[in-house]
Parts: sequence; C-alpha cells; structure tokens
Amino acid sequence: MSTLEQILAEQKNKLATASNGELNEELNKRERSNLIFPLDAFHPKIKPFIEVLVNEFDIPRSFIGLCLLSVYSTSIGASYRVVSKIGNPISLAIWACMEGISSSGKSYAIDVISDPLYQIQKLYDQEWENGQEAEERVNQELKTVVYRDSHISTLVRYVMPDNPKGVVKHSDEIMEWLNGMNQLSRKEGTDEQFWLSTWSGRAYSGIRSRKDKFVLPSPFVNVIGGIQPTITYKLFAKDRDTTGFIFRLLFAVPEEVRVASPNLNYTMPDELMKIHAKCIHSLYTGLPVYESYEEPKICKLDSNAIREFNEWIKIKTHKINRMEDIRDKEIHSGVLGKVKEYALRFSAILTLVDRTFEHQDYDDEVNVPQHVMNRALRMADYFYESAIAVYDRVNTTMTAPVEVLRVAAMMRLGYSQYKITEIEYNGSKERADYLKMNRKIKKWIKDYPKVFNAVPK
Repeated sequence: MSTLEQILAEQKNKLATASNGELNEELNKRERSNLIFPLDAFHPKIKPFIEVLVNEFDIPRSFIGLCLLSVYSTSIGASYRVVSKIGNPISLAIWACMEGISSSGKSYAIDVISDPLYQIQKLYDQEWENGQEAEERVNQELKTVVYRDSHISTLVRYVMPDNPKGVVKHSDEIMEWLNGMNQLSRKEGTDEQFWLSTWSGRAYSGIRSRKDKFVLPSPFVNVIGGIQPTITYKLFAKDRDTTGFIFRLLFAVPEEVRVASPNLNYTMPDELMKIHAKCIHSLYTGLPVYESYEEPKICKLDSNAIREFNEWIKIKTHKINRMEDIRDKEIHSGVLGKVKEYALRFSAILTLVDRTFEHQDYDDEVNVPQHVMNRALRMADYFYESAIAVYDRVNTTMTAPVEVLRVAAMMRLGYSQYKITEIEYNGSKERADYLKMNRKIKKWIKDYPKVFNAVPK
C-alpha cells in the first residue's frame, strides 16, 4: 500500500471507528442547524484533505467550504460560463466573506487552501523580477492571479488586460476592499459600478483624458476576505442591503463563536496537499484564456438539473410571498435573487472540479447533471440562511454606532440641531460645532437610513 493509500484509508476509517454516539452527534448537529456547511457536497477525492482541515487544523467548516469555492472559481476564471435554457451565460465569479472573531481561522483558511494559487503567483513574481530592466518593463506582461493592493485605475488599465483569465483580490479584512472604493474619484459609486460588472461578467469601459478609451469585454475578479462580527454592520452602510450590492457577498458563519485550536503537533501530509494542489493547477493551466474577447466554454444544465433548480426556486419564492412584513420580503427576495444565481455558478464549478478529479476532458460544452445541481443547491441553502442570519443580527443589534443611535433618538423627540449640538458638545453654542454636527447628521442619514427613517421631516 502506498503512502497516499494509507492516508486515505486512515481518513476513511475514522468513520468506521467512530462510536454510535459520535455518529449520532454529527448527524444531530447537521439536522439542528441550517448553518452547517455541507462539506460532503465536494468531490470524494478532496474529502480526506477537508477532514484534516476540520479535525487537525480546527478551521470552521463554512470557512473551508467558501475558500474551496473561491479557489476553484479563481482557477477556472473566465474560461467557462454557465447557462440554462433561457438567459445569457453567467460568470462563475465569487465574492467571499468569512465572519468570525479574531483567531477564529479566517486567515489560516485562506492561506492553506489558497496555497496552490500563491505558488503560481510566486512563479509570476520571479518571472517579473528576472525580466527586463525596470525602465523597460512598460512592455512586460504583468502576470497576476492573486493581488492584494491596487487602485481600480491600475487594475483595469494594467493588470486585467494582461490577465484575461481573471484575478482574485485577497483582503485579510474585507472592509479594506470596501473602504478602498472611490478613493481616487470624486464621483461616488464609480468603483461600485466596476465591481458590479466584474461580478456579473458584463463588459466594462471607460474614457480617460484625450479620448483614451479602455474596454474590458469579460472582466473576472474574485474577492475574498474576513470580518469580525462587531463591525459587520459597516458592510450594510450606504444602503448596500437595499441595493443588493452587499448580498453579492457569500457569508461564511462558523457553527460556534470561538478561537480555533489547531493541533500544533500535526503536519499536513504532502500527499494530501498534492491532491488539492494538483486539482487547482489542472484547472488553472488546463483552462487558459489567451485574450479578452475569447468566447468562454459553456456549462449547460441538463433538463433534470433545470427541473431541480426550478423546484428549489418555487419553494423559496412561496415562503417569501407568505411573509407579512414588507421589509422581510424585500430582504429575503434580494438575497434569493443573488443566491439563485450563485447556485448556477456552484453547479458549474462542481461539475468542472468533478471532471478534473475524474481526469475527463474540458469540452467546449459540458452538461451539468441533476446530482451535481442537488449538491450545488445544498450549498445555496447554506448561503441563503447565512446571509439572512447576518442581516437579522446586524439589523437588530448593530444597526449603527451608539452616537448615531443617540442623535437619531433626539431627532425623533423633536430636538433641534442647535439643542443636539449643545448636548453632544458639552453645552457648546459655537457655530463651528453646530456646522460640524450638521455635517455629521447629513452623513449619518445617508449611511444609516434605517435608523433615521422615523425621524420627523
């Protein structure tokens, strides 16, 4: 028996040696909560790798699942799109957000699971360093798969044209991505339009000075990062929930709020890491995209997969339509609108990963079968519930900072801004303080409209 076969046998035997109590506990855990990520929906060959991440590295299941989807999606990039019988082909891009306290395993999950992409990026960086002299690099390709810091102008004019397959932005804190928007533009929303284009895969263009026009016909940029629960409310500022922008993020929420406790005596066997790395390299190198106008290959749902997908939407829609609260309907319908598109993306990603593990060709048109759609819908169920759970918690406990809530309460009581200024600035009657408070209130009304929606006009 080879070393790899021995490792796989040991992982498989963990189920055989588990007591009835342990097995029942695992089954009960899955049945008790909709917020248990269905890791069993991934291909069987990657499951020993996943088991080690759960049991030895103590990484939350949802972090593992979301990171795997992100890495698979990045490896496929713009090479494939998914389509049903109606509608245009859909990009496979993924925006990923892991919500957890400090040291809960967010960064560790990204680092371990994204390591194959980091290795590809390392080779690109070495090629760059060994290339032309600094003053001659203007004509050298800026090969990139993982990037961390770049303004939109740099990304669209230099990085993306040289990388038509696409890239992924890694942010230890997802707020760094949001806070970086519109920094170089006076017009609010400009960068948001770029990101919306990359999420949907729609063409994005712009005109600089002197008719300097650029076009990205099929932009592909993934996003992944983490956030701590105490600041999650900031994601929903500027009405991003109502517009649907923030529900393009997939939220991974751990089953328990706790610090991860990895086994420091354990070393990941090379054989297990190679299983994961080989899959990523096969997808990345085996699905090249040579230029931006290249037509993508297609993952097409078969008739049974379409029927399964439509039935899932029908059930979800029926539940939403029965809700009495208009705001609940609005939020749930907004989440469903994004998650049902993600379900199609998951089905294509899982189909291509299956073909990779089973050494099948990447045909120009690949069928998505019903059993894969079923797995994708289980993942979609998780992300639907996680988005609602995050929103409900933010809406009830972390809508806005205490100062904002306090001022909004005074405005509801009919206090004038002069009176509010006096209270907030220790009795001050200075005009400068009044103007400062006036600017704050205008900004807060814009950032936290739900807090101020009952304020008398």
